[in-house]
Amino acid sequence: MYKSTIQQIIFFIITLYILVKGGKYLMNLNDVESFLDFGIIMVFFSSLILFINYFARLTGKLIKSLSF
Repeated sequence: MYKSTIQQIIFFIITLYILVKGGKYLMNLNDVESFLDFGIIMVFFSSLILFINYFARLTGKLIKSLSF
């Protein structure tokens, strides 16, 4: 396994954790009342973009490794 693949797996796990924790917080959020709420919303959507990026790259590598 290459170093870049290991880094992508680590970042994938980190962004997944942020998405789960941020998603739980956003589900309980009724209204944006402070800058902290706004910051958590921004971090959630930023990590969503990174999550999709790492997921696509790792899926591409997996498909490439399984092809003949």
